[in-house]
Parts: sequence; structure tokens; C-alpha cells
Amino acid sequence: MISFRYHLVSIIAVFLSLALGIVVGTTALNGPITTDLRKQVNTLKSDRTTLANQVKALQLQVADAGQFASSFGSQLVRGTLAKQSVLLVGLPGARSSVEDGITKQIEAAGGKISGHLEFTDEYVDPRRSSDIISLVTSGVHPPGVTLPEVSDAGQLGGALLAFVLLGKGQRTDLSQVLSAFAELHMVSDAGNDVAPSTTVVVVGSGPLASANYAASAELALVTALQHAGGHVVVAGDIGSASQAGIVAGVRGPNGAKATVSTVDNADTAIGQVSTVLALADIVKSTVGHYGTAKTADALFPRPTK
Repeated sequence: MISFRYHLVSIIAVFLSLALGIVVGTTALNGPITTDLRKQVNTLKSDRTTLANQVKALQLQVADAGQFASSFGSQLVRGTLAKQSVLLVGLPGARSSVEDGITKQIEAAGGKISGHLEFTDEYVDPRRSSDIISLVTSGVHPPGVTLPEVSDAGQLGGALLAFVLLGKGQRTDLSQVLSAFAELHMVSDAGNDVAPSTTVVVVGSGPLASANYAASAELALVTALQHAGGHVVVAGDIGSASQAGIVAGVRGPNGAKATVSTVDNADTAIGQVSTVLALADIVKSTVGHYGTAKTADALFPRPTK
């Protein structure tokens, strides 16, 4: 008869065998596994060092390009906008330093700012959409303007503004429309006269929430300017090329990528030079998308005279 003691000894023998097997197996495999792991770690360290050196080299190249643009940008753009008038439009949040840099390069290219219009946060506030609809449909209505048959404030406001900003209609229509929007605290001309022009640079900044009313309104304005016959370049920073920012909107599936040029690094010297070169190209119906975002075609346009 098998006793309890026999069962206990058998169980202990099994566990001892398992323990011995684990020890033997670990000892046999420890050398090859450790060697392989060390090789993998050394390879990863080498890759990290290589990538760090590549990033450093690229950063130096970008810095050099920026310095070159700062020093020789005016020479690169000289004559590209000779006798051209350009309307400068700042979207809500557009930085004055970016607008000033673009203005400087436009003037270096032989162009002239026909007007500088700034949009406020009120224009892209969904709570003010009814005010825009009321203004467009029952307020100022220049003879000859054709409005889209929609109830969307962005499209309606964009269509009316594009009509007058591009010089269509009567001479007094522009001042009347801008005055009406100014009374709503939606636009400002900073005390300067605004003359119409068919060449327009729209300056934006930063990302916007996806499917946001502001993003839709800004894109509607740009699209309306192009549909009305404007030669439009949208200039923004890298943030504007993501998360439904204005550059991302233009480059997206619902934008005007085929007809409106964009620059996503206009907050840099090289981006400001690119903006002017893009303006010179868009007048000749050459469209391009420039900057450092993945959606850009190239870093900058090819200089042409």
C-alpha cells in the first residue's frame, strides 16, 4: 500500500527535477542571450547617436538658410512684384511681426501694399454668425454682387468681402462694406486706407480645433477670394498646417489646394521670402505649397524673374 510519505517524496522529487532543469537551462542559454542583448543595445546606441548627429546637422542647415534669407532675401525677391499692388489680410491671431516681415519683402520685390485689413475674433465667433447673415442679406448689398444660396455665415460674409476687396462693384462699395463690418467689431483697417487688389496675401497663425466654426469661416473667406478672381497666397506658421489651421484647410480635401498657394513657415525669414516668391508665381497662375510641414511640396519656390 502506497503511504502518504511516498506521495510526499515523489512530489519533492518532481520539484527538485524542475528546479534543476531550470538552473541547467538558464546556465546553458545565459551566455548567448546576454551576448545578443548586448549587441542589440550597442546597435540602438549607435543608431541614436547617428540620428542625433543628423538632427544637429539639419538644424544647422535650417539656421544657415534662415540667416541667408535674412541677409539676401531682398536680393532674391527684387523685381518679382514690380508695380504690383498687394492686399494684406490678417486673420484672427496673425502676428504683427510676421505681417511686417512679409510687408518688408513685398516692398523689396517692388510691390506696394494697397491695404492692410485685420479680422478680429468676433468675425470667427459662432455666436456672431447671425450678425454676419443679417448684414449680408439685409444690410449692405452692393449692386452686382452674387451671394451663394446658403445660410452659412462664413460663406456669405466671405462672398461679400471678396467682391469689394477685389475691386468689383462701385468705388464706394468697399468703404461701405468695411465700415459695416467694423461697426460689428469684426474688421479693422488700423487707420489706413484700403484699396482693392486682385493679389492677396492672407496671414494666419496656429492650429484650430477640427471642424471648428472658426476654421470653416477662415477657409470660406480664402475660397471666396479665389473664386472671385483673386490671386491668393495663404501664409502661416507650422501650427497653421495642422489641426484644421488655415494652411491645413487650404491643403486639405475640402480646400483650394489647386488654386491657392500656401507657406507654412512664414514666421521665419525664409518663409517670408517664400511668401513673396509664391505671390509672384500665383500672379502667373503657378500654384505651390511651401514650408517644412509634410504637406508642403518644397521648402521654398524656385526664384524666377
